[in-house]
Amino acid sequence: MKRILLTTYLLFLLFKCYAQETTLTSKLASQFVKYYNISQADSLYTLLSLEVKKSLPQSNVSVVVDQLKSQFGNLLTSEYAEADKGITTYIAEFEKPGPVLYIHFNKDNKVVGFFVNADKRVKTPLREGEDLISVSTSSAVIRGTISIPKAAKKIPVVLLIAGSGPTDRDGNSPLIPGKPNYFLKISDELSANDIAVLRYDKRAIGRSTSNKSAAEITLVDMVEDARALIQFLKNDDRFSEVIVCGHSEGALVGMLASQNEQVSRFISIAGPGVPVGDILSSQLKETMAPDDYKMAISVMDSIKNGQEIRQTLKNGMDVLFHPSLRPFLHSLMKFNPQAEIAKLKMPVLIIQGTHDIQVDVNNAKELKKASPNAKLVLIDGMNHILKQAPKDRQLNIATYSNEKLELHPRLISELTQFINQMTYGN
Repeated sequence: MKRILLTTYLLFLLFKCYAQETTLTSKLASQFVKYYNISQADSLYTLLSLEVKKSLPQSNVSVVVDQLKSQFGNLLTSEYAEADKGITTYIAEFEKPGPVLYIHFNKDNKVVGFFVNADKRVKTPLREGEDLISVSTSSAVIRGTISIPKAAKKIPVVLLIAGSGPTDRDGNSPLIPGKPNYFLKISDELSANDIAVLRYDKRAIGRSTSNKSAAEITLVDMVEDARALIQFLKNDDRFSEVIVCGHSEGALVGMLASQNEQVSRFISIAGPGVPVGDILSSQLKETMAPDDYKMAISVMDSIKNGQEIRQTLKNGMDVLFHPSLRPFLHSLMKFNPQAEIAKLKMPVLIIQGTHDIQVDVNNAKELKKASPNAKLVLIDGMNHILKQAPKDRQLNIATYSNEKLELHPRLISELTQFINQMTYGN
């Protein structure tokens, strides 16, 4: 089982493994927000514990909700805050900025209290040139940081789209010890070259929220979020052009988002060049016993075709193909990166590290084959988190948690050259 988990972790950071963190309380917190917003007091009352019901009769719930809504407005989506001494706390932000609503659940998944208080979450202080942004989509509120260097004229802006797993706006993940900060470092380096950057927390990660539970989120939702951010940037007259840059799975998201948004350039960094099912099949074949591998392929075929899985999963497959992961895997398997990159009409840059143990060089070559006019750059010694790394697998993995490592020195020069060039050619 450990070998399977390690392989998947190295492939795509366990895809959306953070979906496995979904608990009943997260769904109930979302229901609380929903019932509150539609003033459905009787349904909200069913979420309360017996102790709360005794002190707050059902007839008074609608009064409390009406008072809160008149003062603070509707709630945005709920976000997990902490679990302590048997109490799980969620925070829901109001439409009006300021205080937030704290919702407490007990071990029986019942609401034992909800109250308005100051937002006590730790916030990273902004640095010079940085600002926070918030963009609403049909089912999420996406929050990020935009870095804008001082300039006397309009400048290009890059939208950074993170790969799979619980990766935040800086390129960090709770699955990785330490903070590689590769998105933060890209932002800093590009800003130093008079290029603005918007990096963001994916929905249900960090400060971004979602009306859908983690188990309901699909690749289509990720694309919708990216398109909303592109439109946000295009409406800002400080920018001369919008460039989309996707990393790993984010490259596929970026391809799909760029097809109808008229962005000026597209950049794929360590992007998959074949359907994710093919990559996963290849990785699992190296670590699974033949019988387990045969079952895994069968399960993947069922997920791809939207069919029910009837097999009894074992040896790590119960985690890898957890029911909460299947909707996202199904949506991901529907797309072939080669077909999607071929649809792009703008200049395209494909960057791939030769020491990437998650997405190998052949993926970049397949993307280039599908998009002949694209510029292909292979960076010798760069790994998946965009750092200089040994080819040895274990030593390569060790760099993931080394906070002191800087970006590969060639990466930024390739990005800035592509972004700043006035004309495009091979």
